Amino acid sequence: MPDVLMDCTGHRVDWTSLGGIGLRARELASEIARVADVTVFSPGSLPEQLGAGVRLVTRESAWSGELRRSDLVYSFDSPSPERLSAVVDSGRPMIVENAPPLEHALYPSLARRADRESLYRSTVEAYRRQLAGGAFFTCRSAVERATLVANLCVTGRVTVAAMRESGALDGLVSTIPIGFSDSAAAAARRQLSGVDRERSFRVIWSGGLWTYLDPLFALEAVRLARSGGVPVELVFLYGRENADNAAVLSGLLGAVEKYGCGGFVTVRRAPLGRAEYFRVLAGASALICFGRRGVENDTCVRLRARDSRLFGLPTVLDRHGPTFDELTRDGLAHGADDPEEAAAALAAIHRRHGDRAPLDAYAYRRTTRDLCAWIEKGKGER
Repeated sequence: MPDVLMDCTGHRVDWTSLGGIGLRARELASEIARVADVTVFSPGSLPEQLGAGVRLVTRESAWSGELRRSDLVYSFDSPSPERLSAVVDSGRPMIVENAPPLEHALYPSLARRADRESLYRSTVEAYRRQLAGGAFFTCRSAVERATLVANLCVTGRVTVAAMRESGALDGLVSTIPIGFSDSAAAAARRQLSGVDRERSFRVIWSGGLWTYLDPLFALEAVRLARSGGVPVELVFLYGRENADNAAVLSGLLGAVEKYGCGGFVTVRRAPLGRAEYFRVLAGASALICFGRRGVENDTCVRLRARDSRLFGLPTVLDRHGPTFDELTRDGLAHGADDPEEAAAALAAIHRRHGDRAPLDAYAYRRTTRDLCAWIEKGKGER
């Protein structure tokens, strides 16, 4: 079997510090391991078993050796320029999963730097090198596929031969929607089967607190719903402070104190372990997440769609973006343009208390078939 090296760059894959990209990488690895030997390269991650056929390497110094023993490399967003150059120079075929780095221009840690424009251009240049050097590309949604194909065209990667082979460019690009592994679906079902949904009405903000999101919108919606008699509790997960969410987190904590919401609002500062993650999400009645208007929300589906799909949870969110469009097709979206409408959506969800189950159409076992077939076919030779 071919050896696939997954370079997770700065995204850790251990459960104590797992983010959306790291979670997607480790679950894609478990599916690719059906047709290849997989090494997940994630410097800084804590040692952890990732499943049969998957090795986790956490030492930065091991990179050169791992690259030499690999047959192809899977590269994600925010790639290390040095490691990316090494992959290109090695001639190894490269699978690329990335989207235009638009949100990076909004990071406070970058914006306050005097050299912010040059730093941002280096991020864009790394993305351009991925486009130029990738042998195969994966994306997470229809809108990401559209932006990816447009960028591949202007960088010269779309050819007459490729278009004649497939007008959909299926030989170059595969869409793998945000989903979950079989083991995650099994764990979710086990937890969901034991949940007493009459006990509480708990709503979860399941993603980060980034500058392009608006947690105060959710806070106000919950306050309004409670004033209307809905016994809703709100929990923010992953409230660990960092340079790029400090202002948003501070604003949220200040609002919770100012409005006396501590009795029904929890901001969890510590990461969830795997067992606790499934328990907390299975016990939720809905998810809630609001994004601010902007190109970041226009061009990406939020990775928190995983939780909606894995637990079959109704999700209250803004309408301006493809996340709403996709979750609407899934039958999970409750759109809101203002906190009053969001409060009404919460009241409607509370009245229904429907059954929950994973949306199996998003299982990676199904959606990675084209990718796995490409890997098996000649180790991805161009």
